[in-house]
Amino acid sequence: MSSEELKDRLEKLIQDSKAKGVEITKLGGNIVQWGQEMVDLSEASARVIQYPPPAGFGWETAIDAWQGLNHQQNSVLAGLNRFAVSSVTASGSAAAYSMTHFANPSTIVFRAPLEKQDAARADAEYLGQVLDRLADKESVLRLLRQFGLDKAIPGKKSPVELFETAWAAFEKPVTASSPVITSLVPIRECINETIETLLRRRPKQEATKNERSKIMSIGNQIASNDTEQVKIESWAFRWTELLDELSGSKNKDLSREKWQSSLRRTTLFLRELLQSLDPAKLR
Repeated sequence: MSSEELKDRLEKLIQDSKAKGVEITKLGGNIVQWGQEMVDLSEASARVIQYPPPAGFGWETAIDAWQGLNHQQNSVLAGLNRFAVSSVTASGSAAAYSMTHFANPSTIVFRAPLEKQDAARADAEYLGQVLDRLADKESVLRLLRQFGLDKAIPGKKSPVELFETAWAAFEKPVTASSPVITSLVPIRECINETIETLLRRRPKQEATKNERSKIMSIGNQIASNDTEQVKIESWAFRWTELLDELSGSKNKDLSREKWQSSLRRTTLFLRELLQSLDPAKLR
């Protein structure tokens, strides 16, 4: 398949996802609004029925109405529970990760025709803004804490502390000349420590001879039940790729743009990995 055919195929998938995303937003928004309205109505109603009922109020009529609402809510919940939220959101992180190279303006501007270079820069910067929202630091910190990764073993820093150090160094750099030591090494160690902790807490201990086998073991034992094997293999491939990227940057002078790109990629990877795991399977 030619590069142009591959581009057309990806473009169709992206457009299909956009259309479906719009529809999900509409449907989901209505359900969320209705759910909150029912919470508000329930709270208000629970308060007033503690008082003597006014003339004309029928207990049986109200019971029938609320019973009907309960049945409807059961139907909605049954439909929503068909989908594992963790795996659904993780697929979004994977798609975002796949687009990170496009968010570096310098990598695409010079490839664009001269008359389109300004538009290419603006489009790359916009993608970067979207990716930053998906690589949300607070959501990753919540996931890390959910897995107990805010606790450190003696002599080491916790994954939470390493993650916060990495991003703090980028957001408020003490010096622009050492992004690797101040930021990329901590984010690499954050994931290393996360992996080691998850390995210790696997239900079944087994030999893992390299980074790929570590991720495969974690995925096979701890991933949510609906996680496909191809996704676990994708994590293993991407972690070895990222580890090479982060380790290979030691002897390079990185621009702030490339520094940000590496942080985005590692954050999205960590988010996707943790979103796809089931904490209940840990020892």
